[in-house]
Amino acid sequence: MNIVGIITFLSLSLLLMSLLLIYSKFHHQTPGKLAAIIVFFLLNAVPLVYIVYTEQSMNYASNSFTLGSAFMIVWLVTAVIMFIGILFRARSGNEDPYY
Repeated sequence: MNIVGIITFLSLSLLLMSLLLIYSKFHHQTPGKLAAIIVFFLLNAVPLVYIVYTEQSMNYASNSFTLGSAFMIVWLVTAVIMFIGILFRARSGNEDPYY
């Protein structure tokens, strides 16, 4: 596996953990909310995986503008979601047994 694949895997893993952090703080954890989290993850993951796949399958050198833009969007979304998850975690106080 090359470095782009490793970075893709780590980026998507961090995005998924951020979304699951937010889901864990919901008071009513319903299957609908979990489905919404999964759909949101897929909406962010599928374009990145597609762009990485097409960049890797090309046999010629290309500018990596699209690849860099895709990673930047995923990282920005991940940072915002992680910030929201940390805010949920901090605002919960002592009522959380895992705090």
